[in-house]
Amino acid sequence: MRNLHAVVLAGGSGTRFWPASRALRPKQLLPLAGGETLLAATLGRIRDLVPAERTWIITNPQLAAPIQAALPGFPRSQLVVEPEPRDTAPCVALAAARIAAVDADATLAVMPADHVIHPAAAFHDLMRRGAELAADGRTLVTFGVNPTRPATSYGYIEVGEALPGSGAGAYRVARFREKPDLQTAKEFFVSGRFLWNSGIFVWTVPALLAAMEVGNPELAGCAVAMLEAARRGDEATLAIAFRRAPKISIDYAVMEKAPAVAVLRAELEWDDIGSFVRLATVTGQDGEGNSVFQGEGTRAVLHEADGNVVYGEGRRAIALFGVHDLVVVAVDDAVLVCPKSRADDLKVLIQRLRSQGCADLL
Repeated sequence: MRNLHAVVLAGGSGTRFWPASRALRPKQLLPLAGGETLLAATLGRIRDLVPAERTWIITNPQLAAPIQAALPGFPRSQLVVEPEPRDTAPCVALAAARIAAVDADATLAVMPADHVIHPAAAFHDLMRRGAELAADGRTLVTFGVNPTRPATSYGYIEVGEALPGSGAGAYRVARFREKPDLQTAKEFFVSGRFLWNSGIFVWTVPALLAAMEVGNPELAGCAVAMLEAARRGDEATLAIAFRRAPKISIDYAVMEKAPAVAVLRAELEWDDIGSFVRLATVTGQDGEGNSVFQGEGTRAVLHEADGNVVYGEGRRAIALFGVHDLVVVAVDDAVLVCPKSRADDLKVLIQRLRSQGCADLL
């Protein structure tokens, strides 16, 4: 598609995959996609949709070197490095400035680096439809995933009226809803009016800037300053404008307040693998409901064990006997064992490690 650029957000440093995930090796750099990293899989998914010269990765200074090491063939000129981490709204503004400086008519497809999506052909179709909807220069497009359970770890999109002339599964967004409690999630699930918010967007740069002006004028001013600096090649002024931008997510700053937002129902398999509990998305399960990831050199043996999650890397054996519903992670210098029911709460453990002077493990 002419003028479509892919922007892959790869600056996240989540804690829900500790100890496999560390500050310099976040989830997107774990080999969870058939042996390749989630970031590499994301690039592979869009390879036949967007040419390499219009594919961009944006990340923070800490991760620039690890990403280059993991993707030695990726052009350094298309790795956009934030001056500092400032959440997704300034990040997207910086990417838009970099791209618009070289392609004034660019349409941006913005996506996280660490999601699992199948099949690629269905994803490509959605992207094409999204680019068509965004071509009016006014509409911001997002993708909503059919919920398969009343999840409390995802944001939701309430669908409004169908968009005329846009084909099946295209709607105006009635409103965005934050991560709900379990009872509310059940109500969303039963109603059929709600989709999971995938965090994938398509828009033109003028539409993005106009929506920023409505939702957060301070952000919009910084975004325009970044764009003007990028066009002049003025790196110092661009960095100043970035650092002045409010530290806020693109959802809060733009999507929830934008006047024209469309959602396409994504008829595909999608998972953000938010914690070890979701590891079955990439590993499958054995007959006892165990999900096992065995990195090179790792052997896992389970006996009279069910409902467990096992993740291993390096030369080691991991044996589980007579246990149920545990998460067991063993990597070079750390072992984690916790109930599966607490796997989403690892931030508490990370805080404890910091307070005990174990920053070297993070």
